[in-house]
Amino acid sequence: MVDAAIAAAISLIENVSSFLDKEVNLKKSVQDDIRDVRNWLRTIQAYLKDMDGKGGSALQIDRAKQLRDIAYDIEDVLDEFRLHVRHRFSRNKLSQVVHDAAHYPTCRLALHELSRKIHDIRRKKDNLKGFDPRLYPDEGSSSSSRLEDRATYQIPEEDEIVGFEEQKATLIQMLQEGEARRMTLSVAGTAGSGKSTLVRSVYDDKSVLSRYDCHAWIDLSPSFKTDEVLRGILGQFCGGWEEKLFPHGMTVQEKLKRHLEQRRYLLVLDDLWSKEDWVSIVNELPFGDKRSRIIVTTRISNVASSCVQSSERHVLKLEALSRPDAWNLFCKKAFGRDGKCPEELLEYSLSILKKCEGLPFAIVAVGSLLSTREKKSDEFQKFLNSLGSEIGPGSDLSNFGKVLLPSYKDLSGKSNLKSCFMYFSIFPEDYSIKRGRLIRLWIAEGFIKAKRGKTKEMVAEDYLNELIGRNLIHVSSRDFAGRVSTCRVLNLVREFLIEKSTEENFVKILAKSSTGSSDEEVQHEEVQVRRLSIQYGWPQNKDLVLGCVRALFMFQWHDSLSSKIGKLLHRFKLLKILDLEGAPLETFPKEIVKLTLLSYLSLRETKIETIPKSIKKLAYLETLNLKQTYVTELPSEIFSLQFLRHLLVYRYNVKNYVTFESVQGMKVPAGIGTLCKLQKLSLLRANSKVIEELEALTCLRKLGLLDLKEKDGPKLCDSIKKMGNLLTLDVSSTGPEEYLYLDHMGNHPRFLQRLYLKGRLEKLPGWISSSSLDSLVRIYLKWSKLNTDNNPLWALQALPNLLELQMVDSYMGESLEFMANSFQKLKILHLEQFASLNMVVVQTNAMPKLEKLTLCKCEKLEILPLGISELTHLEELLLFDMNESFLNRLKKDCEDRLMVDHIKIIHSYRLERNGLWSFQNLS
Repeated sequence: MVDAAIAAAISLIENVSSFLDKEVNLKKSVQDDIRDVRNWLRTIQAYLKDMDGKGGSALQIDRAKQLRDIAYDIEDVLDEFRLHVRHRFSRNKLSQVVHDAAHYPTCRLALHELSRKIHDIRRKKDNLKGFDPRLYPDEGSSSSSRLEDRATYQIPEEDEIVGFEEQKATLIQMLQEGEARRMTLSVAGTAGSGKSTLVRSVYDDKSVLSRYDCHAWIDLSPSFKTDEVLRGILGQFCGGWEEKLFPHGMTVQEKLKRHLEQRRYLLVLDDLWSKEDWVSIVNELPFGDKRSRIIVTTRISNVASSCVQSSERHVLKLEALSRPDAWNLFCKKAFGRDGKCPEELLEYSLSILKKCEGLPFAIVAVGSLLSTREKKSDEFQKFLNSLGSEIGPGSDLSNFGKVLLPSYKDLSGKSNLKSCFMYFSIFPEDYSIKRGRLIRLWIAEGFIKAKRGKTKEMVAEDYLNELIGRNLIHVSSRDFAGRVSTCRVLNLVREFLIEKSTEENFVKILAKSSTGSSDEEVQHEEVQVRRLSIQYGWPQNKDLVLGCVRALFMFQWHDSLSSKIGKLLHRFKLLKILDLEGAPLETFPKEIVKLTLLSYLSLRETKIETIPKSIKKLAYLETLNLKQTYVTELPSEIFSLQFLRHLLVYRYNVKNYVTFESVQGMKVPAGIGTLCKLQKLSLLRANSKVIEELEALTCLRKLGLLDLKEKDGPKLCDSIKKMGNLLTLDVSSTGPEEYLYLDHMGNHPRFLQRLYLKGRLEKLPGWISSSSLDSLVRIYLKWSKLNTDNNPLWALQALPNLLELQMVDSYMGESLEFMANSFQKLKILHLEQFASLNMVVVQTNAMPKLEKLTLCKCEKLEILPLGISELTHLEELLLFDMNESFLNRLKKDCEDRLMVDHIKIIHSYRLERNGLWSFQNLS
């Protein structure tokens, strides 16, 4: 198997080698040593990628661990060197010369030590007994040998199809009827979702099989051989008589063609892994009778889509069972056919079922196992506490691990995709991770490399989407455009990942054990921890070697954290990632600036107020996340951080309604233009000097500015024109009466996706209605106060892909009219604080896809939007502090009620004098 730690170490040594080549004048002998080790590691990486997923003997697994340890040694040596020879940067050449002279003795000693340690590592790798990648034969396995990784299959019982009755009926109908052509049907879902069980129940249905002349069920693996699969298909089609049916010397393709001529066949390809695998099989199959059918099951969504000819109707996506269906299945398996759960076991049973998260395979496995246990509370409690460990090899639920194992192994050789997947083992159970946070962490780990035409952030998002497409990651929430907002792995998948992480020493988790103690208390052997996730307790065990930790996460804190954090951080001299999001910190821990190699620092949602000047010591920092802190000013020393990619410093203070003063940004001195690698910069308090410097930040993808003066608008436009990759622009004026002037922009950012304008507008900037802004999906216009001659809808309706529109105090007219056929893709519309508005008109086919409409504090609006009955996709109507006349028209005995009867959710909220919201359900 590919060791995730080695993959990360390879990425790091390449980055460090680049640093050494550029920053340090190395002796030729040291350069040769590093080059030799680097080339050796690349050879090892290629070998391990080839071997990963092919099983391997105990000797090979042990050697992989030895190789990982050597890679760790290399990482430690190079990082120790970087501690002494820090990245040198100065905007002043004289200062640079002085710096180099002052550090020359230290550098010379460090170079000598580096040479000695690299030489030792070369000797260690040369002494790795019996290892030479060139001497190993290809140990790839056939599809048959890979079947040992699959869970033992049993013919499904009828009660295991619970919850899939509708899907089963749909499949049977498509197999019995449908078009007179060979048709492919795909069933997709995560491992354990019941794909094979559902299809097997259909395949074994006599009313289905009686319509076909021959049939075959083929279990696939990620590394099957096409000829073997075709022979397996032929064998089942012929009932084992192929030797007697065909002349000697015919190929398997010729035999299939002869046998299937004019025959109607049913073929199931269970667990397909790629489009290429599909093509390799289907291209060799004759069409036979036009009414033949092929069913494909797969864990990968885009593979399911690629197998069908055109209709999405032929792709069946299996979701988790509903709670009632899951409970019904669990009880039948755990408590027998009557399916009655004893009252004293109800609480534990529900907790156990929650862990299964609607996965039929998990529910059946857990329920069947519980059926053999005594029906006592203590037995069920012990089972609940040990559920995670039951997934490991040789344990009672090892079959569930086998179900997941092929998906895990199929990530091998795909860059660092497996490392990205394993990262979810760091987070606590039921923890949903923000997309941006996850992406920045992957980048800080070195898992992501930029590609031609794509930044690291774009590549990381591709990785995330691929893992989601493989049904390995569960999407917790999406934004208005369908992009992932938060995600997680299912509980039992997380347990599987923890098992693998333990094997590969990927992360050490301090969590509460089933006995109520910290896992650290049962540690008996020395472990060099690379990543530490503190979910319970405090790292006090002396067997934990913390000096090698590269990433530290804290999800549970003591009240005395502020006093303890310094002593703790002192033990992490090689730390690169420090994530203290949400920690109860009120001051910036001074020990942080001693973590010279830090590349990622998140103090989000802490209470810190200032950043020390010594922040300049963190020369390798790429991410500084101070969102929702009380920091309002950054020192000029921040400009020494030349590797910064993400600088996020702002806070929202929203009680009930968003006000102009509810957002707090950061003030910086002149010099921001030196941070030329910045990708995200928000929210920055603007001044004339800062505006001028922004033109140097050509890599920006997100820019947020506060306090913009009207006179600075043209200069800002000039700077923005040079930001060719800008995706998000967020601009606020100095106050609700200050005008924004942003019309001076000929070459606007053509890839812009999100635009937020807060402040008065004389008119909407002309470039916003440009036909080339086809990426723009969200616009917020707040406090624009546009007059009737400059109705914003006239320009905005030209945007072809706008999905969300929010307008707050942005228009002074009495009526707002959405013209016929306008806003064809709009899904979300928010209208707030329109002081003069008394009529909203929706013309024919305007906003045909609108799903959510929010109306807030439009005091003069007394009638429902005319044409609202035509918004057939509208699911939510949310009302905040609307007048009584408007609300009365929504009552069920009112004549106007018929206009909104198709809307599922109609909620009204009113802000009371005590500052709390009252709620009325008008649905």
